[in-house]
Formats: sequence, structure tokens, C-alpha cells
Amino acid sequence: MKNPFKLFSLQVTLFTSFIMISAILIALLGITSYYTTNQEVVNKTISSRILLLDEINKQIDFQLQTIEYDSLAVASNPTVRSFLEEQEFSFERIEQNPDIIDLLSRHSYIKEAIHSVQIFAKNSTSSSYIGANGVFAYSIIEKSPSYSYIEQSDSGWLGSHLIEIGNYISINDNVVSFYRKVFSPSGHEIGVLIFNMKLSYMYDLISGDKADSNRYIFDSNLRLIVEAAGKDTASVSFAALENDLDQVMNKAESQSNYAIETFDTKKLLIWNKQARTQWIAMDMIPWESITQGSKRIQTTIIFTVIICVVLAVVFAYILSKQFVTPIKSLVRVMALLKTGKMKSRVNNDYDNEFGYLNHHFNSMAEEIEDLINQLQEQNQKKREAEIKVLQEQMNPHFLYNTLDMMNWQAIAIGADDISRMLSLLGKMLRIGLSSGATFIPLSKETEHLECYVELQKIRHQHNISFELEMPVALHDYYVPKLILQPFVENSIIHGFHSRRAGTIWITGSIEGERLHFSVKDDGHGITEGKDIYSSNHHGVRNVKERIDLYFGPQYGIEIDSMPNKGTTISISLPLITIHSVEMLHQKGGSSQHD
Repeated sequence: MKNPFKLFSLQVTLFTSFIMISAILIALLGITSYYTTNQEVVNKTISSRILLLDEINKQIDFQLQTIEYDSLAVASNPTVRSFLEEQEFSFERIEQNPDIIDLLSRHSYIKEAIHSVQIFAKNSTSSSYIGANGVFAYSIIEKSPSYSYIEQSDSGWLGSHLIEIGNYISINDNVVSFYRKVFSPSGHEIGVLIFNMKLSYMYDLISGDKADSNRYIFDSNLRLIVEAAGKDTASVSFAALENDLDQVMNKAESQSNYAIETFDTKKLLIWNKQARTQWIAMDMIPWESITQGSKRIQTTIIFTVIICVVLAVVFAYILSKQFVTPIKSLVRVMALLKTGKMKSRVNNDYDNEFGYLNHHFNSMAEEIEDLINQLQEQNQKKREAEIKVLQEQMNPHFLYNTLDMMNWQAIAIGADDISRMLSLLGKMLRIGLSSGATFIPLSKETEHLECYVELQKIRHQHNISFELEMPVALHDYYVPKLILQPFVENSIIHGFHSRRAGTIWITGSIEGERLHFSVKDDGHGITEGKDIYSSNHHGVRNVKERIDLYFGPQYGIEIDSMPNKGTTISISLPLITIHSVEMLHQKGGSSQHD
């Protein structure tokens, strides 16, 4: 699919782009505002509910502490202990029985929260009570479902349950009970004292401000103590929470007392734990009731977004038209220039970027007009240059033919050395020119060097010896042409300029991914401070510059020389195959022409 920016007109593109960007920014602003406001409402709800639940916990804890202190007073009362230590049907116990019942009943009469106080005596098989207050047989408590908790500790709170009165269970009176074992002075258990707190009283404590939530009180073992449903919400039973409650609370972060969960609908759970008893007060608030205020904000934001989009459309049209008008004027003049009306110019009354563009376009049009006039002269010069190039291409062939004629003349007069030298020179010229190629096989480079070495042997009458070691395995690799001969020539001219004899070693090898050459002589060496790359050594300098140009600074030439001990030239090149050279040819690189 073609890029829309390349398909539609500039005015349409600018108009549409401005509308889209404006709409996206406005929508992002609206969405961000809504969710930020919504989150702020949630945070305020959480913080206020935690404070409320903390206050409820304090009230509950105050009642719990009062009951615990009262139970301690009763359990440590000498009269109660003496009563429980007596035999069940002894005169003293029968005589004290009404006083004990009255003592227990007094708490339920005086304190609104207390439903009843019961003692389950170890040595009693019968019960004596008024209402739910009294002394009961120990076998009754042993049959209670809560007895397993009572056995485990000396005191503690039991969850909500129906109260047990004598041998029957009341179906109307739900209580929350605190038990405390009564011990004789010798440390033996002689009974269990139970304070029963009215569940209705605790319900009244927690049901003050819960119009939009369900509220629950759990003990430290997450057993439900009491629950209250809000007036405006449907009750969610404890059974729906019981299986997941511990997992939900553990999943919440250690510093947070809330979680968002879905039961029948999305709910916000907020809880507060008492520090002393570890009881938990929890509110379950429907998410809809929390976000009710945010919905009004949402409506306002949507209305504002619509107005902003309408304004954006108007401004987008005006701006796009202002941008497109000077561009259309420029395009119209361009079309005129294309038809050959070179005197056409843009009316420029802008002082901004459009003015800059128009001014330079007019300048360009004037330059084009001048260039057209110059073009004919350049074409004429180009044709003359092409003719000159064709003439120069004939010169090498003329040179080859001349050398060949001189060679045959030398053979005719018996000048064998001159004939051989002319033949070697012809080979060197052919390899040196190489039809304009920059890179040649190492075998050709070696052949060129061998011709040069043989020429020098003829000249110096074998006083200078040459050792050439170039493994056949290297012959198929390509190197820049005439890369070795300048260093051999430099050794002969400068290394042996006042000596009659000497040796030059030329070697080649592969090391890793590099091609290494060495040109070593036992001549005078290089005088300290002398620059081998100066203008007096243009051949050597030419090789260095070509290597830098072709391959970069990681390849090149290293010189190791000591006066009167000789010089070693090390040359490092990359491994270049015929495939690499062909790729360079396809790219039109420098490998085609030197």
C-alpha cells in the first residue's frame, strides 16, 4: 500500500494530520483526566474507609478488653474458686449456688453488650441457671463444637454461634463468646468461664455508616464474627468470600489494606486489622458506587472533547490553506519553467521560510537560465575531450609495436641482452597497464616483479642476488598492481648505491585473514630522521597512499631499518578474491581504474 503522505495532496494531508493529531491529543488528555480523577476518588475512598474501620476496630476492641478484664475478675474471685472446688451436692455449694448465679447475672444486667455469663464446672453433672446465666455441667461444653478451641488454650474468643442453655440450644440468640479456664490454687482446672457478647450489639457497632457497602468482622483465624449488608447494596454472603479471602489478603502488597476483586460483580475490598487481637474489620464496596461521581466527570470530558475537535477542524482548515497557498504558487511557476518559459518567477512577499524558499527558487531559475547558455560550450568541450581520450588510447599500442620492432632489430644485429631487456620491458608495460585495472592477480604481480628482477640482474651483472619466495597458493589472490616493485627498486637505488654486491629477499604468506609481504635487503639501511615517503621516493609514497585509500588504516606498510645492517619492509593487505573484485566492478568502485 502506498504511503498516504505520497498519495494525497498536501492540503488534504496537512488537514487530516492536524485533525488526527489533535483528536489523539484531546482523547489522551480526556482519558488521562478521567482515569486520574477516578483513581483519586478510589484513593480517597480507601483512605477514609481505613480510618472508619480503624475507629470501629477501636470500639470493638474496647468492648473485648472490658469483657476480658471482667472474665479475669470473675475467674480469680476466691468465692467462685471455692464454689467450684466444693463437691456438687455439698451443703456449702448448694448454699452458695444462688449467690454465684446472681454474681454471674449481674454482668448481663449492668452491661448492654453482655448477653449472659456461664460457668461449666468440672465436678458438675447437673445445671443450675436463670435465663442463660448459671452453672452448667461440664459435659455440655465438652459436646460443643467449640470445645476443640477451648482445649488448646487457657482463654480466647470463639466465633459467633447460637448460645447453649442447659441441654438445649437457643435458636434466637446469636452470641460471640470469650472463654477463660478457672484454676484452683494448686493449678488444676476446675471449670470454664464463658462471657457471651450479644451479636446484635456488635452488629449495631459496625452498621452505622455502610449504606454503600457490606461490612464483615473476622477473628484472627478469619472466622466470621458478624456481617452487615448496606441499605443500598445486595448482600454478599460470607460463603462467597470464605474460600478466597486468605488468598486475596495475602496477594495484596504488605503496605496496602485493599484489593480489587470480582465476585458476582467488581468489588473494592478494604480492611483494617486490630494490633492486639488481630481481628479484621472489612468493607466490600461495589465498584459502581465508587465511580458514580466519575461518570458525571466522564460526561463533561466527552462534551469538552467534542467541542475541542470541532474547533480543531476549523483551525486545521485555516492553517492548511495558509501553508498550501505559497506552495501551490511555487508549483505553478515550476510548471511554467518546465515548458520552457525561463523568465517565470515567483512573487515573493514572505519574510519566513516560504520567503527563503521563493527567493532561492528565483535565484536558481536565473542560474538555470545562465547554465543553459553555458551548456553548449561544455558539450563542445566534452566532444573534444572524448576525441583526445580516443587518441591517447592508441598510444600504448604504438609503444608496444615500437618495442617489438626494437626487439627484432636487436635480434637481427645479435644484441641478445638488449633484445631480452626490450622483451622484459614490454611484459612489464602490459602488466603495468593491465587494461586500466587497479587490482591484478598476485601471479601477474609476481611475473611483473620477476621481469624487473631479471632486468636488474642483466644491468648489475649478477652482483645483486634476488631471493623470491611466493607460494603458488597465493597466486589467485588479487593485489593492487605494482605494489612490490617500488620497494625492490628503492633497495637497489638507495640500499646498494655505493656497493657492488648485496641480496634482496622477497617473500609472501597468509596470516589469518591477511596477506603479508616482506622485502628485505642487507644494504646501508635508512639514515635516522630520513622520510622514506618524501617526494624523492614517489613510488613508495604512491603505494602507501593507495593502500590507505583502498583498505583504510588497518592495513599498510611497516619499516624496520638499522644503519649498515639493512632494511625490512612489511606490507599487509586483505585477502581479495576474484569474487570481491567482481563486486567492486559492479559497484563502479575504484577497482576499475587507477
